[in-house]
Amino acid sequence: MLNVGRLRVLRELHHRKTLSAVAEALSYSTSAVSQQVRQLEKEVGVRLIEPVGRRIRLTPQGLLLADHAEKILGLVERAQVDVAASLEHPRGTVRLAAFQSAALTFVPRALRELQDRYPDLIVEFHQGEPERTLPALSSGDFDLVIAESYPGIPLPSMPGVVVDTLLEDGLWLAMNASIADSIDPACDTFAQLSGAGWAVEVAASAPRTWVVDECRKHGFEPRIVCSSEDLAVQLQFVEAGLAVAVLPGLALEAASTSLRKFPTAPGIQRRRVLLVSREASYSLPASSVVRTALERASAQLRVGELGR
Repeated sequence: MLNVGRLRVLRELHHRKTLSAVAEALSYSTSAVSQQVRQLEKEVGVRLIEPVGRRIRLTPQGLLLADHAEKILGLVERAQVDVAASLEHPRGTVRLAAFQSAALTFVPRALRELQDRYPDLIVEFHQGEPERTLPALSSGDFDLVIAESYPGIPLPSMPGVVVDTLLEDGLWLAMNASIADSIDPACDTFAQLSGAGWAVEVAASAPRTWVVDECRKHGFEPRIVCSSEDLAVQLQFVEAGLAVAVLPGLALEAASTSLRKFPTAPGIQRRRVLLVSREASYSLPASSVVRTALERASAQLRVGELGR
């Protein structure tokens, strides 16, 4: 009979590609991971992995078994959900990840509410950008992930997940007063910033891709003077007059009153702030109450004002 623990190791190898990454994720030694794979190969009678440079690739049989492992582990998780659902009060640990501007605004409000209402529930919070946290959700490192979707850039396809919209957050061209005084609001604001330095997020991120694409649509390549996934850093560059940036409303909650902002288009463009859950654990009572608290806390932000 196949061992569920070894199937989990194979699934992690499929997602993470190296023995050391799997060992770190599962709190095993690298040799223990290798031993688990060898034992699984003995059980099924075929090779499941093969080396490709410094990484590991699953053989066709390994891919087939990994696909079954996803389904088997999903059933195991659903069994845990059914048992947990029979309890009167939510309990256990929910691992939540979110990007910075959510972590600095509505997430603490939600966690405070949960602490007061459900003393047997533990929420472990991790800050991280969607490029890292969404793959970790699929592999089971997190139970809930707060992610974002920019106009025209949807989330990557992820089987086995449920996506709910928490709020829509206005996108603003932010600058200090000296730069803003040179802007004619009746003309194309983006085009008037072609000579400015820009603060953007790190390469390959959805926000940076969106900003660069918008600049190109308006006829110029942005001169990037600050690259940081920390929006508070971008905001400091903007307030110091070193750069302009496209910043969402959540990130502007802590901005100084001297900062000026303009719409990114005649009609306000918005990013969607999303709550992503694994389908198998969506109905878990602990996850459900965390999801409800996040929905309530994000609604209290008076989202309409974020787009003004």
